[in-house]
Amino acid sequence: MKRKVVSYFMLLTILTLTLFMVCFGIGMRRYFYQEMADGVKNHTEAVTFVWAELGEFTVEELKRKSNDIIKFYEMEGTDLLLLTRKGDPIQSTTGYLNDHRETIDSKVLSFETVYQVEKENGQRVMAVYAPLLYHGQTIAVLKYETPLTKTDQRIFHLLTWGFFVCLMVASVAFLVSLRLGNSIVLPLKNIILLTKRMAEGNYQEKIEDSYPYEAGELVEMLNYMADEITKADRMKSDFISSISHELRTPLTGIKGWAETIKEPDGLTEDEMRFGLRIMEEETDRLIRMVESLLDFSRYQSDRMVLDCSPISFDELVETVSLGLIKKAEKKNIRLICDLTPVRIEGDWDKLKQVVINVLDNGIKFSEKNSEIVITMTTTNDWVHLVIKDTGIGVRKEHLTYLTHSFFKADKRSPGEGLGLAISQRIMTLHGGSLSIESEYGKGTSVTMKLPLIKD
Repeated sequence: MKRKVVSYFMLLTILTLTLFMVCFGIGMRRYFYQEMADGVKNHTEAVTFVWAELGEFTVEELKRKSNDIIKFYEMEGTDLLLLTRKGDPIQSTTGYLNDHRETIDSKVLSFETVYQVEKENGQRVMAVYAPLLYHGQTIAVLKYETPLTKTDQRIFHLLTWGFFVCLMVASVAFLVSLRLGNSIVLPLKNIILLTKRMAEGNYQEKIEDSYPYEAGELVEMLNYMADEITKADRMKSDFISSISHELRTPLTGIKGWAETIKEPDGLTEDEMRFGLRIMEEETDRLIRMVESLLDFSRYQSDRMVLDCSPISFDELVETVSLGLIKKAEKKNIRLICDLTPVRIEGDWDKLKQVVINVLDNGIKFSEKNSEIVITMTTTNDWVHLVIKDTGIGVRKEHLTYLTHSFFKADKRSPGEGLGLAISQRIMTLHGGSLSIESEYGKGTSVTMKLPLIKD
C-alpha cells in the first residue's frame, strides 16, 4: 500500500511537472520569438524613407530604389532581403540573390508583420516578413533573417533551470509522499498486529502511539474495544465463579438433606418436614437460576419471542407489588404506589419479569425502615413507570455497566448478574426503553418507558 501511495503521488507530480515544463517551453519560445518579430516591426515602422512622387509605382522603380531601401531598412545583426509582392528577390544586404521565389503570407499584403522559423544553410533562422508601404499600399516585402542560435541557447538555459527546479520539486514531493505513505501504512500495520493479537485472545496489549485524524480515532476505538472486551471477559469469569457458587449452595443443601432423610433414624417429624421444605426451596432456587440462564441464552442469540396482546399495565404492576409486599415487610419497607389505568400491547409474563426484577432489586438494596415509590404517568403516546428507592445506590463508574451481561456492582450479592441485561432486552423488543439513574448512598431510580395502544 505504501508503494502504491508513493507511486500514485509521484505519477501525479511527474505528470504535473511535465505539463508545466511543456507549457513553460512553449511559452518561452513564443515570448522570445515574438520579441524578435516585434523588434523588427518597430524598426521598420521607425524608418523615415522619403519617396519621390512617382505616380503609379512600378517594379522597375522599385529596383532602381532597392539600394536606398536596403540602406534605410537594414538592421544590425540581421540579413535583409527585398522581395516583390509575389516573393521574387530584388536586393539583399549580403549581395547574394537566388532565383527561389518566397511564399508570401496574405497577412503581409494586408499590412501585418509575420514571422516563421526557417532553415537557411542547415541553420535555424527567424524570418520576419514586413510590408513595405507606399501611399497606403504594399509595394514590396522586407524579409529579415536572424540566426536563432543565441535565442535557442537562452531558451535552453532557462529550460535547464526549470528542469532542475522541477527535479527539486519532484524530490520534495517524493519525500512528502514517503512520509504520507508512512503516516497511512504504519498505523495500519500496528492496527493489523493489534487485531491479530485480539483474534488470539490477547486484549491486554494496546497501541501506545498516537496518530492524527481517522487513524488516531481508529486506534482509540480499538484500544477502547480491547478494554471493553477485557472487562466483559472479567465479568464473565466472575459470572462463572458466581454461578458455580450459586449452584453449589442449593445443591449442597439438597444433597445434605437427602443423605439425612435417607437414614431417618433419630429424626422427628418436624425435622423431616423442615428438611423437605429446605429441599423444595433450594430446588425452586435452582429452577429460577436455570430459567434465568435460558432467558439469557435466548437473549444472546436473538431467539427471545414475545407473545403480545392488549394488557392492563397498571394491573400488572399492582400484581407484582402485592406479590413482593411480604418480602418488603420483612425489612419494614413501605411500597407506595401511584398508578394510572393504562393499556399497552405487550407480553404479560415478560413485562412481569422486568417489573419483578427491578422492584426486587429495590427491596434487596434498600435499607430497613425505608420506602419505595412506584409512580406511573402518561405523556403523549407513552407510559412511564418509575420505581424509586432510597437504598445504597450505585457508584457513578458502575452505572454504565448495570445493564451489561454478568455485571454485578456488589460481587458479594447473590445472583448471576443477568437480570437487568435481560430486562433491557425485553423492553427494547416491546419498542420501549429502560433507563437507570442513581446516586451512591442516596438511592436509585429506574424508569420503564412503553408505547400506549393507539385508539
